[in-house]
Amino acid sequence: MSRRSSLDLAVRATADAQLGLITAAQLAEIGVHSSTASRRTAGGMWTRVLPGVHLIDGGHPVRRQRELAALLYAGVPSMLTGTTALRRYGVRAVRLQEIADDEPERPEPVHALLPHDRRRLSTGYVRLERTRRFPEDAVTIGGLRLAPVARATADAARRLRRPGDVAALVAEVVHRGLTDVSALRVELEQGQKRGSALLREALGPVDLGAASGPEVDLVRILEPSGIPAVYYNVTVVDERGAFVAIPDAWLDDVGLAIEVDSVEHHAGPDGFASTVQRNRRYAGAGVPVLPLLTRDLREPERTLREIHRARRAAASRPRPNVVMVGEAQPVAGREGWRWGA
Repeated sequence: MSRRSSLDLAVRATADAQLGLITAAQLAEIGVHSSTASRRTAGGMWTRVLPGVHLIDGGHPVRRQRELAALLYAGVPSMLTGTTALRRYGVRAVRLQEIADDEPERPEPVHALLPHDRRRLSTGYVRLERTRRFPEDAVTIGGLRLAPVARATADAARRLRRPGDVAALVAEVVHRGLTDVSALRVELEQGQKRGSALLREALGPVDLGAASGPEVDLVRILEPSGIPAVYYNVTVVDERGAFVAIPDAWLDDVGLAIEVDSVEHHAGPDGFASTVQRNRRYAGAGVPVLPLLTRDLREPERTLREIHRARRAAASRPRPNVVMVGEAQPVAGREGWRWGA
C-alpha cells in the first residue's frame, strides 16, 4: 500500500469516529501536511467548518456536526451548555425540538464552556464562555459532552431575554425530573450574577409547583393576592378515591379548579380530547372550573378579578365532595406539557 493510501485510510478512520470531522492537529499527527488540507479545502473536497476543523466529505455540516466541531475547536476539556446542551437533553421549551436545522450560511450559535485559563476565542457560529466554575461532571449524549442540566439551564437563562421563555425552561427541566430547584439555586448563587434576574424570578413559582411557563404566570398572579388555600398541581380525587384531575391551581376551601388552556397544546385532536375528558371528570364530580387562556395571564388585574368572582360563586354553593392527595405532582416521564391531565 502506498504511503498516500495509508494516510488517506488513517484520515478516514479518524474522521469516521468524529462524524466525518478531523482537526489540523490530528492531521499533523497522522502525517498529513497542512498544504494538503488547504488544497483539498480549496478544491471543494473538504469543508473548513471552523479554524483547524475540516469535514472531509465536503458539503455543509448538519447541527450535530457543527456542535462536535465546536468541541473539537475548543479542545479538551470543553462541553456544550445553554440551549445547545438542553436540546440534546430533549428539552422542548423555547421550541428547541421544533426549530429546523439552520440555514447553512447562517448557522445557529453553539454555546460551549471551557476552563478560564484556556485562551480560545469565539469564532464563526461558536460562542465560547471561559469559566472558573468549569463542571467536573459532564454528561455525554450522542458523542457530545454536555454541561449538567442545572448549569446548562442557568447559562441559557442568562442569555434569554423573555421572562416567559425562562419560566417555561425552568418549569420543564424541574417537572420532568431533569434537575431540581435546589441545584438551580446553587447555580444562581454561585454562578455569574449578570443576567440572572429572570432565573431568580422563575424559581419561586416553580418551587411552589408551577409546571409550565403559563403556570408560572398564574402563580405570580395568585401568590400576592391573599387568596387562601391555593395549591398547584395537586391530585384531586372524588369521594370514592377515583381520579378527577391535576388542576393547574386548586382553591381547596371552596373546591375550585383553575386551568390554563393553550391553543398550542389543545388545538390538536389528542389535546382537545384530553381537555374534554378532563372537563367531563370535573363535571361528574361537581367541581367548578375557571378556564383561562395564556393571553389572559398577560392581563393580571382583570384575570385576578375573574378568579375572585369565580371563587365567590364557588363559595355560594356546597363544596364538592372531593379531596386533594399528595403534594405538587412532578411530570417526569410524560411527554411535553402536563396540560389537559
